[in-house]
Amino acid sequence: MIKAVVFDLDDTLYPEYDYVLSGFAAVSDWAQRLYGIADAKGEIVELFSISRERVLDRFAQNHGLDKSCVVDMVEVYRTHTPDIKLTDEVKQTLIELRSRGYKLGIITDGRPNGQRAKITALGLNELVDEIIITDELGEDCRKPAPKAFEVMADSLGVALDQTVYVGDNPQKDFVIGKYGVTTVKYNGGGLYGDCEYLDGIKEHKSINTMSELINCLEQNKDDDGLLEFVKGKLLEIMDFIHDVCVKENIKYSLSGGNMIGAVRHKGFIPWDDDIDITMLREEYNRFASVVKDYCAKSGKFEFFLYRRTPRVKFAKDPIWGDKQIGGIKVDIFLFDNLPDSKRKRKRFLLKLKILQGMMHKGKIDWSRYSFKNKLRLLGTKILGAGRSLDSIVKSYFKVSARYNDQETQDKFISNDLFAVCHIAYRKEWVKDVILAPYEDREYYIFAAYDDILSMRYGDYMKLPPVEQRVHHHNFTLNLIDNSEAQG
Repeated sequence: MIKAVVFDLDDTLYPEYDYVLSGFAAVSDWAQRLYGIADAKGEIVELFSISRERVLDRFAQNHGLDKSCVVDMVEVYRTHTPDIKLTDEVKQTLIELRSRGYKLGIITDGRPNGQRAKITALGLNELVDEIIITDELGEDCRKPAPKAFEVMADSLGVALDQTVYVGDNPQKDFVIGKYGVTTVKYNGGGLYGDCEYLDGIKEHKSINTMSELINCLEQNKDDDGLLEFVKGKLLEIMDFIHDVCVKENIKYSLSGGNMIGAVRHKGFIPWDDDIDITMLREEYNRFASVVKDYCAKSGKFEFFLYRRTPRVKFAKDPIWGDKQIGGIKVDIFLFDNLPDSKRKRKRFLLKLKILQGMMHKGKIDWSRYSFKNKLRLLGTKILGAGRSLDSIVKSYFKVSARYNDQETQDKFISNDLFAVCHIAYRKEWVKDVILAPYEDREYYIFAAYDDILSMRYGDYMKLPPVEQRVHHHNFTLNLIDNSEAQG
């Protein structure tokens, strides 16, 4: 949930061009007073419009002024009292955000004296909770370095992933997104808004007027509220599964992104919205033999097989506000033995691939497949046309377990998508489990989690690119009438 909104200063809260004009006016007054140069401001502005490079040097050359005069003009520009102000829209937006409970801050690069003068002229000290000028922390803390954001989050008492940063400069303002901060680009027509994106990292959202930020945040709050609701319900299901496994001495482990979440975040990956677990086939068989009785006693949960994926879900879809949320479930993925022989392994996986294709009974989105894969899928779909889905799934489970009575070096997750079925896990990696913190409780993960995650994901402690931090949204929202919502 977003708790803090932090702003860039120049070209975000006010137009930096206004400060430029204010500085040129101060230089013009200086030039007229000392050298009698009339309308210097108009000339300097014209020079600036031609090129932003060495504007005052060029002005000095036009009037035969030496380099010492340039130094003096630069000092006048840098130390003048800015004639700038916030628009009513920006001021009202800041006031409204505060009234809604958001902590507010500013992070800006630049010379501290100059930036402080701007902040004072704009009256921002009274409108925000914290202001950080990165150079006051050290030149190496200038954006896009994360240090200033870490200091800001600590000062405001929030986490980075509870923070929004509003900026305009693609070269500096959006890289912080890779550290968990939600970024918003203000398209205000500033001096640097059209720069290339640093490292190709773009903003999460964009606004054209500052007042749009409120709706942007409120929409995000709704999304966050739904996401938190779903996560809470997933934890209810997971608590149930964990309790069953502890009582029956059944081993399981959080899987994939949830295992990463346990290690890297001590809970959910912030943008994740599902839970998957894995079990060895023999552990799953014991689980499947007892879990329905536990479900019946609870009166709350249901265990079933969806195609080849065992699932635990709510017997009745939970209600959030005026909506019933469907599809909240925990999937169970199974480890089976993988034959050591490369030839046998290839034939074995091919049989599973064919059976997976035979399970396609409904409408297929053919646009997802290449021409070659369209032919393959069509062929397997035709093979499965004369058989029921239950029959194919039984065959699939039978083939998957074919080598379980043999000693093999590797195991694989047999009921996952075929694209990852070929991934081999050393059998010793999935032998033992340990408890790991997850949100405010503990769940089991494989003791060899580092070997597993490093093999699957490489540097799994590194956050993925911003564009990959998206919710799966594997659930549905259905409107219900008020009487049902209240009941």
